[in-house]
Amino acid sequence: MKDSVLEIGALKPITAVINSNIRGDYIISSISIRDRLVKNCVAAGIKRIIILLPKAPMSTAQEIKPYIEYADEKSSTVEHVTEAAQIKISEREHSIYLEDGFLTHTSLLNNFIISKARVLKNPSNQKNIFSKDDFTIQAATTYTEEALFDCNPFFILEMNDHNAHEARTRLFKWLSKESDGFISKTLNRPVSTIFSKFFAEYPIHPIYFTGVTGIFAALMTYVLITGGEAGMVWGCILFHITSVVDGIDGEIARAKFQASIKGGKLDTTIDMITNILFMGAMSYALWATYGNDYLTLGVYIVALAMLGVALMTMLMFFGPGGGDFDVLANIIKKRLEDKPRLLKIFNFSNYCLKRDFFAFLFAVLGVMGGAKYIPEFLIFGLLIWNLAIILNARSIVDLKEVPSEI
Repeated sequence: MKDSVLEIGALKPITAVINSNIRGDYIISSISIRDRLVKNCVAAGIKRIIILLPKAPMSTAQEIKPYIEYADEKSSTVEHVTEAAQIKISEREHSIYLEDGFLTHTSLLNNFIISKARVLKNPSNQKNIFSKDDFTIQAATTYTEEALFDCNPFFILEMNDHNAHEARTRLFKWLSKESDGFISKTLNRPVSTIFSKFFAEYPIHPIYFTGVTGIFAALMTYVLITGGEAGMVWGCILFHITSVVDGIDGEIARAKFQASIKGGKLDTTIDMITNILFMGAMSYALWATYGNDYLTLGVYIVALAMLGVALMTMLMFFGPGGGDFDVLANIIKKRLEDKPRLLKIFNFSNYCLKRDFFAFLFAVLGVMGGAKYIPEFLIFGLLIWNLAIILNARSIVDLKEVPSEI
């Protein structure tokens, strides 16, 4: 996107007007396109949402009473009207106008709101999709280049009778995170989204899939402790499978606007417990199989892991709150924004220290009979992680909110 577009605008709209049409009735992953747009507005912090219904008897709108809509732990009031003249917006209410019937990437609305751009147009026919002018103006108005919101056309899909499958595919492709490592992007996400697509069609809360991750972690631990050499192989494989399954809850939460601080904390807690269980159980299996040298290494590994978790938990508690330990990487990235070479080196190193990478690496080592080399990798990675935490502790505590990814 253009730099000029991402500059923060002077006024943030608090009211959204949605010009509804029949295309908004299409349902993708159990939520209609119109309701997705409403939830997107709620998640973006817009407090009042007015839906302009197609021409219909007055009783149609009157039957739909104002209600509270929720998304990502935020709430807004939703109203319905049948005539544009019924829309009452005071001069103090800065508004945004949205065209119904488009599946759009969640980030588009957020970035458009904070930008200085006036309109986001449909790439195919140049009609306004998002506008800070009345939507009735449409393409008749001539805008300067700076007033047009520039975005990836892949992030916009106009719904019709033939593209529901494409819409679902795009939605779940959009659910990856910038913080995902190489293995996650190329292997874990394509697998986890197969299950996310299926289960998102049903009213199952993401927290249940967080519980499934815990079940796989428990199975992994049991196999490692009781299985001997074969158990080490299957334990490494199960560790990687757990890493894949861990993505399902977040994908469904983002697809259905059910993300929450508590959910994020629980997910991070399960992740950290899974990591420590793997380290402890693998150390026990190596000690039982190869002797006392691995017991000493295991003590070092578990101690370093628990120290890192304790430090991050304490710093997050006294700092920005939340449960996302990626805050450490985001802080370092922001420090290196003006040093592109160092930033590239850090990004590569950070990817190698992410669980998706080392879980896959350990699965490969386990299958190849190299489980005995895993402790050296763990100690090296944990030392770097703890050192990074200590060096950036003050910056984490000083944060008022979690920094966004870059």
